[in-house]
Amino acid sequence: MTTPCGGRTPRARLLALALVLLGILALPSLSRGAPVEFNIPAQSADRGLLAFAKQAKVEILFSYEDLRRVQCQAVVGRFEPREALERLLRGTGFTARQAAENRWIITGAAPPSGTIQGTIRAPDGSSARRVRVLLPALQRTLETDAHGNFALPDVPPGAHTLAATAPGCRPLQIIDIPVVAGRVTQLEPQVLLPTEDPTQLEPFVVRGRASHLSPLDHSDALYEPRRAGGNLDLPRTESGPLPYMIFNRTQIARSGVVSLNEFIQRELIDSNADALPPEQNGSAESVLVGSSNVSMRGFKEEETVILVNGRRLPEVLISGEINGQRNDIQPPDVSFIPLSLVQRVEVLPVAAAALYSGNAVSGVINIVLRPDVDADATEVTSTYTNTLGGYDAAQASLSLLHAHSLLGGRLRVRLNATFTKASPPTETELGFRQARVRVVPEQDAAVFGATPNVRTIRPVSALPKSLLPPLFPAGNASVSSVAPGADGSGGLAAFQGREGRRNLGFFDSPGSLSTGLQSLDFPYGREQRRSTYFGSVVGDVTPWLQLSLDGTYSHQTVHRGFDVIAADLTLPTASPLNPFGQEVKVSLLETAPQLGENYSEARLESAAFVLGALVSLPRAWRLALDAQYSRALVRYRGLWGADTERWQRLINEGRYNPLRDTQVYGPPPAFYDEVLVYRKGRGKFATMGDYSTIDLAARAINEALPLPTGAGVLNLGADYRQNRLEKYNDERRYADGTEYDTPTRWDARTLTRYSLFGEVQGNVVRPEALPRWLARIEGDVAVRYVAANSSRESNVAPTFAAKIAFPGGLALRGSVTTSTRFPTPHMSRPLIVPGTGGGVAPVNLEEITDPRRNNQTYAVAVNEILTPDLQPESTATQAAGLLYQAGKAHRIRAAIDFVDTRKVNEIAFIDRNTAVAHEALWPDLIQRAAPGPGEAPGTGIIERITTTRANLADRHSQHWLSSVDYRWDACLGGRLEAYARLLAFTRYDVRSLPTEPMVNELSHPDGLVHLLKYRSNFGAAWSNQNWGFGLDGHYFASRLLRQAEWEAQGHDRIRPYWQFDAFVQTELARWLPWNPSRYGLRLQVRVNNLLNDPFPKYANDSVGAGVQPYGDWRGRVYSLSLTASF
Repeated sequence: MTTPCGGRTPRARLLALALVLLGILALPSLSRGAPVEFNIPAQSADRGLLAFAKQAKVEILFSYEDLRRVQCQAVVGRFEPREALERLLRGTGFTARQAAENRWIITGAAPPSGTIQGTIRAPDGSSARRVRVLLPALQRTLETDAHGNFALPDVPPGAHTLAATAPGCRPLQIIDIPVVAGRVTQLEPQVLLPTEDPTQLEPFVVRGRASHLSPLDHSDALYEPRRAGGNLDLPRTESGPLPYMIFNRTQIARSGVVSLNEFIQRELIDSNADALPPEQNGSAESVLVGSSNVSMRGFKEEETVILVNGRRLPEVLISGEINGQRNDIQPPDVSFIPLSLVQRVEVLPVAAAALYSGNAVSGVINIVLRPDVDADATEVTSTYTNTLGGYDAAQASLSLLHAHSLLGGRLRVRLNATFTKASPPTETELGFRQARVRVVPEQDAAVFGATPNVRTIRPVSALPKSLLPPLFPAGNASVSSVAPGADGSGGLAAFQGREGRRNLGFFDSPGSLSTGLQSLDFPYGREQRRSTYFGSVVGDVTPWLQLSLDGTYSHQTVHRGFDVIAADLTLPTASPLNPFGQEVKVSLLETAPQLGENYSEARLESAAFVLGALVSLPRAWRLALDAQYSRALVRYRGLWGADTERWQRLINEGRYNPLRDTQVYGPPPAFYDEVLVYRKGRGKFATMGDYSTIDLAARAINEALPLPTGAGVLNLGADYRQNRLEKYNDERRYADGTEYDTPTRWDARTLTRYSLFGEVQGNVVRPEALPRWLARIEGDVAVRYVAANSSRESNVAPTFAAKIAFPGGLALRGSVTTSTRFPTPHMSRPLIVPGTGGGVAPVNLEEITDPRRNNQTYAVAVNEILTPDLQPESTATQAAGLLYQAGKAHRIRAAIDFVDTRKVNEIAFIDRNTAVAHEALWPDLIQRAAPGPGEAPGTGIIERITTTRANLADRHSQHWLSSVDYRWDACLGGRLEAYARLLAFTRYDVRSLPTEPMVNELSHPDGLVHLLKYRSNFGAAWSNQNWGFGLDGHYFASRLLRQAEWEAQGHDRIRPYWQFDAFVQTELARWLPWNPSRYGLRLQVRVNNLLNDPFPKYANDSVGAGVQPYGDWRGRVYSLSLTASF
């Protein structure tokens, strides 16, 4: 046998050398059937045959290369030579043939061979039919089928060369294709290149690389051609050494959702099950965005790295504080990515700093966009969802996608426009808060209800627990409330029959939405509209250079309805509006109807541009270069609140009547002009966030690298990132433009990081060198060096992973991944210009409660410093798993992985309240004045607090992650698929302070981590070309609560929750009057929460609903999806 370049193959040389005369000439020859005493132990067949020849005194001819890899049987006892050889070779696949009286020849029962399979695609990505495929060494030729597939059986083991030719295309030559006896070599799909010159016959050469993709693997990464500006990451599969989870386009389409955030919330069982993303959280401010539900495995949301095509998805950050909380550290918002552009979502739920930039701790989510292979196609997708609960809370999306190729396929353009709209359900429709039993408050408590509540004031000299004075001339009632519909002019008669009656009802605002928790119009979510535009241009400049430019622009408008302002005001005795003849307190809820329901509005704009280049180099090397620039603007028009002193002044002056039904009668003009406090000014938008990023990346990739152990993959590269949050002045003004208080100035900050990394994938040992009981040993090794403009943030993170595959489909895998993370610092901090004294650091005056002074509240100077000896967080994840995949007609894939994660030196921010509460731990952070006369030492007024970051916490978690997939492609003329996923935590320990012991969050939770011990998704579906239907299930195990919540909950845990969803699909194009082969029209109807199982009770949920929402607030919903392609 010779190779295409001439010369004998290694196998031919070994065969010639191994066909030797073995044995010892008998002194006197034994008779043909004379028994011989044998004592041959089980060993490799080549050694066993040598022992046989010596003991039987005969000659044996055999192939050393073939026989050394098989195990022979033991032969002990007295046997004839023929019988002894049969026993020796039993089960090896070889037989003995007697050529002469004392000579035997050993041959294989069948010639050892393998199979080469692959797929050929046309230049536009479509299936290449009737392409001629040649195996020159064996002079064999065949043609691809209608899907571009081909299979060459009975190929001898070794390295082979394959050629493919088609009219109008350059010849394709695939070299070094590894073929192993008894196994199938599945090649990666190859794309033919068009011939620019009809006389050009130079072949396009690639190196053969076997695809290890399982038939049930959800990844299609190996089927995509690499392009400029495309996915920077290497192809990932669920069956590789690392425990990836992959959701493909089919799964996303079947989900029936209108945003990617909702899909991840439903399907990613590693995510925080009880975390609500901002679009489903009515109590979250309009300016807050970010997929807060993507936190995985009990870690923080910012510890999950989110990528798009291997690049960091930019965050949308804002400066300043919202409700006393900083918001300049936010996770990215995946809802900005149109579903119609998503090809798959790759999730790696382990620390993976070596593989991806951003120092992932809890895991990585890489959202891979659709490649530009579907040229000259148009697709329109529309999805509409609404509740089946008898009210309207619709969500809808419309996506238009068009791809077109020019210049003979050398220039490809893709355009997309996506529009989404969502309206949330309200308290009126869901009634969660109304269903809760409201505790009757004390007589002197401020009570906010549908109408204003009135109470008398206890005299200063009275005892704290004494009864309040009576409110009316007759009787002892000290409380009352404004009658519904009252305009405040009816005097005491308007309160007749309402003696002692407080209004505990819910406020009904003038519009359909309002922000107050005590409002009937409180939204369980946000009303929002989003428009996203995407454009992509990819051009083949030369046969070796490809350039691309991608651009995305998104505009989102968010409303939460009327702002509801609560106030507890005093109505003086002398006021002409007071009919009670004494000073009283009035607790009321107020809105500003003249401003309009949508006055408080957030506008979020983001834009990103990616310029990419792909250079094809000799020997299958490719150089990928790209630059990404993004900018996000957050602008907000709305109210900051109300000036209660001015509000009270209006009452004192008789210009504001608090004894009217504020649901019906709005406030006077003076309330808008003098009391309300506007952000930046009335009718003006304040730019609360101006955040930009610059990302540069360079990759040198070889996906067919010749290694001593076979073809491998090498990825070398460097990343650079600069992110900047611009300064912001927090201005609060009255309607006339005068300042409510001194504006807080938030400084700008620029952060720069860069990294160098390398990753190699391949066989650890050549497959042909392995024993027969081993099929393959794969390895994945990566290392990343991360540096920043601070040396403390520099670190090195390695990753090691391996997979051992056995014949029959069984495999073991294990990995050690690390992350050394210096958390993203606050991108801005408040500053007040210091006085004339030089050397004084900028400080901010903030209120604190001092426990050493009987919880006295007062303002102190607060400044932030960086801790000089702060150490990076260190995380190490060890994973070990078992894989099994088998079957042809009935295919099954099962995987189970055990994951152990340890995190030490976790960094926490010590804010002013934490520093005061734990002053004994950090006395250097508190500066007190000398105690006054009679005060104990260490109890003087706090003059200054220093806030900082410190290494405080440790974590240790262990969990199992298992999955089972089944597929039958010939079930009743279609495909039957079934799946199951299970996450099971066995350990989760947290130490929040260095002086405290580890807390077992599973058995004795302290409330810091809301963890479900078990969570599962499962389902089955059947489909053919025209129809499809399926059922999905979700299981959320019970969650043990901290002991302080047991009394309110009435139990020690939240009960488990089940949800079932069903869908049906049909292809409508077959009923179209024109040619259906050119058009597609698919309709899907889906019902989520089919059984309408109510959410389990949780007394302390974040919005006071009294339930733990798992998924959509709307309960049972339906979705209609229609996709047209032409």
